[in-house]
Amino acid sequence: MFDLKINSLKRQAILVASFSVIAAIYSAPSLAVVDPVILTFSTVGDSRQDSVAIDPSVVKTAQVGVGNCQIPSGATGLTPNPGLSGQDCKWLQNTTAWARIMRTIQSQKSQLLFFNGDMIMGYGKAGVPVTRNTTGVSEVAITSPVISDVLNSDAMQIYKQYGFWRGMVATLMETGTYVVPVPGNHEVQCKRCGKASQVENENAWRDNMGDLILDTARFTSLVGTAPTNFSNSSGSADGLATDQSQLSYSFDVGQSHFVVINTDAVGKDGYAPTAWLDADMIAAEGRNAKRMFVFGHKPAMFYYVGSVVPTPTSSLNDKDATAATAFWTVINNHKATYFSGHEHTYKVSKLNGLTNSYQVIVGAGGSPFESAVSTGTTNDRMYSWATVKIFQSGAVQMDTWGFDPTLTNPIVKLETVQLTHL
Repeated sequence: MFDLKINSLKRQAILVASFSVIAAIYSAPSLAVVDPVILTFSTVGDSRQDSVAIDPSVVKTAQVGVGNCQIPSGATGLTPNPGLSGQDCKWLQNTTAWARIMRTIQSQKSQLLFFNGDMIMGYGKAGVPVTRNTTGVSEVAITSPVISDVLNSDAMQIYKQYGFWRGMVATLMETGTYVVPVPGNHEVQCKRCGKASQVENENAWRDNMGDLILDTARFTSLVGTAPTNFSNSSGSADGLATDQSQLSYSFDVGQSHFVVINTDAVGKDGYAPTAWLDADMIAAEGRNAKRMFVFGHKPAMFYYVGSVVPTPTSSLNDKDATAATAFWTVINNHKATYFSGHEHTYKVSKLNGLTNSYQVIVGAGGSPFESAVSTGTTNDRMYSWATVKIFQSGAVQMDTWGFDPTLTNPIVKLETVQLTHL
């Protein structure tokens, strides 16, 4: 009888202790709120190297003048090596910086990587081989090209550069991160043609990037959910001269809507496809999309870095302020976040007093920095990128990261921004 009373008391004590633990769990805010991450993506742009205006911080003195580097926009297609490694001289990529960024994005478990343009030097014309005069402006098609004409043609150089970049990102696609490409001006424009987009280059983009836009089966296997409501822009909504399929496009992942835009369509260099974008996001909202993310190459508004001043090609606003304001009004009205590159720097900001939305410039993926000297108050001379986490509650947090041009110092967090719009 005594033993039974003891056992009964023990059971009561255990029950009391259990209820106490349960009560503590439910009363502790840090444990009660469980908000798992449902999607992680990263974004960066501009990893291409420049065979003329190389950044001083990456010059390899022993390589200066060693051979010639390809530059499709040049009069001859070649320029003396300004101090790049033999590899980067040939393929025109900042291989070391870009590779380090990719390794870190992998370690951050990003399921998507949106690359915001200028992954290749490009800037030529991916058409038939041509002869040029000494300034590279006038050109005549070579009717009976020999092998050297083909090998030195813009098309060959552009395709080789695409091939090298695609080889670099292949490891991401094989280890859990789906790459979503965004066209930049170096992909679609021809510099000697008045720095204007060419239909040949838009076709070359589709030829080299089209398999990524979108491979539904592969996307689903890497991201864990299928992309839905895929939409291509024909260009007609904005009166564009060429088909914009696989250049401006969109898709949903759950209740998040992702839009890629071409900011340099043929005949409309420096403009966003605002009409198509607005209609696309209205349609997404009709499907109950709760979060909007837009990715383009050129920023809506220029960010002043030190003494660097904008040119008409620096931002959408510098090309056409009225059109840029209309674009940003659409971004703001839909409470979207706009990620861009083009400026080889880093800056997160809200624009023109419109407070719903951020412009996130992450164009420091390896290309020569925008400014030769840091302003001292920003991270404008850091190779940088953004990683965004979407939580089950709908909260969206962006962490930005970077490392300095020595390429040896630790990676540091630049800032954390809450992108959720209440």
